[in-house]
Amino acid sequence: MPIDASLLVLAVLIFVVQIVVQGVFSNIEHPPKVMLGARDEMTDTSVLVQRAKRANQNMIEALVMHAPLVLVVLSVDRANDMTVLGGWLFVAGRALYAPLYWLGVPVLRTFAWVAGLAGTVIILLQVLPFSGAA
Repeated sequence: MPIDASLLVLAVLIFVVQIVVQGVFSNIEHPPKVMLGARDEMTDTSVLVQRAKRANQNMIEALVMHAPLVLVVLSVDRANDMTVLGGWLFVAGRALYAPLYWLGVPVLRTFAWVAGLAGTVIILLQVLPFSGAA
């Protein structure tokens, strides 16, 4: 499997871990009766649950941009050292972002977010028609 594809799978694995962590936080806050129900009137009061949900929403937004670009790179055979660098930046940034968000670490969390976005932008620059990337 190409490294670009492996890094995308790793990014999805990071998201799966985030979802599990949110579930654990939710189960700590809410009793099983609530968690097994429709959750229509469930209100999250725990800061950890709220942060986990926001981190997960942010990961969705990041993956919506990142994943299609990686798939384009692979489908048009534009993978190169820069796309690999972009993939690693995305994975590293996203792996750090959620725990920093859960813990409420302000500045480092922003740096992690920027690293992930930078990885996506690097890959974008490799597939733009006018980028000159080979």
